[in-house]
Order: sequence, then structure tokens, then C-alpha cells
Amino acid sequence: MTGRSGQRSEMRIQGQAQRTERAQGRADTRQARQDTRTERSGERSGVRSDRQEGRTERQGTRQEQRTERQGTRQEQRTDRQGQRQTAVNEAYDNRYHDHDDWDDDWDDYWGAAAVGAAVAVTAYAIGTTITASAFAALPCTSTTIVAGGVTYYQCGTTWYQPAYSGGGVTYVVVNPPAGY
Repeated sequence: MTGRSGQRSEMRIQGQAQRTERAQGRADTRQARQDTRTERSGERSGVRSDRQEGRTERQGTRQEQRTERQGTRQEQRTDRQGQRQTAVNEAYDNRYHDHDDWDDDWDDYWGAAAVGAAVAVTAYAIGTTITASAFAALPCTSTTIVAGGVTYYQCGTTWYQPAYSGGGVTYVVVNPPAGY
């Protein structure tokens, strides 16, 4: 029995070794799977983090661009307002405060006085151009009329339209606009 008993014992030992080996193989497989899951989870976490960084960066870029566009619009709005104010000031200066050649204006004043006296007797012919000084010296207060987008001035029965000549305003005698 010793022989058989030894064989059985040896077979038991071999069976036990095989079971242990299989158990160890399963444990190694489980550990490898767990390592793979952990690695994948880390990769997914990295990808999520990269996506979030990308979103944050794009949002920051959009905000910067939005702020830049708003600043540009504000600058353009301010520039246009300044240009309008400059144009108004220049028009005002050209109309009321053109003292650059006051000596010439003084001569025009006396000429306008003579013309004004003549106006009382006769009216200007259509197409006649008069200076701003002569217009200001007319014996009546002109009425501003805008017809068809065009500005006219009426003084008595005579109609004038502003024109620009040599950097200054002159007035041309015209026919009345339609309907007047």
C-alpha cells in the first residue's frame, strides 16, 4: 500500500499544485484586468480634463473677442460723434464767425447794404449768386424750407439755395420748390 499510497499522495500534490497554479493564473488575470481598468479610467480622466481645458480656453477667447469688438464699436461711435460735433462747429464758424477775412466782409457789408436797398426796388434774377454777408444783410428774416430733401430759404418772394464756393457758403437765387 505504500506504493499506491505514495502515488495517491503524489497525485494529490500534483492536483493541489495545478489548482494553485490555476488560482494564481486567475488572480493574475483579475489583477491585469484591474490594472487595465485603472489605466483606462486615468486616460478617460485625462481626456475629460483636456476637453474641459479646451472649452475654458475657447470661452476665454470668445469673451476677449466680444470685449474687443465692443471696445471697437465704442471707439467708432465716439469718433463719429466727434466728427459730427466738428462738422457742426465748422458750419457754425463758417456761418457766424468767419473772421479770417473780416476786411473783405466789411466791404461786402457796404455792398450788401447797397444791394439790400436795390432789393427793395427789384428782386434778384434767377441764377444770381450772393455772398453769405449779402444774404445776412437781406431786409427780411429768411424762412427755412426743406422740400424733397433740399434746403431752401425764402425771403419775401425770393427763394435761395445754399451753395459752397471757395470754402465758404454762398446763396443762389432759384425758382421756388414745387408746391410753393
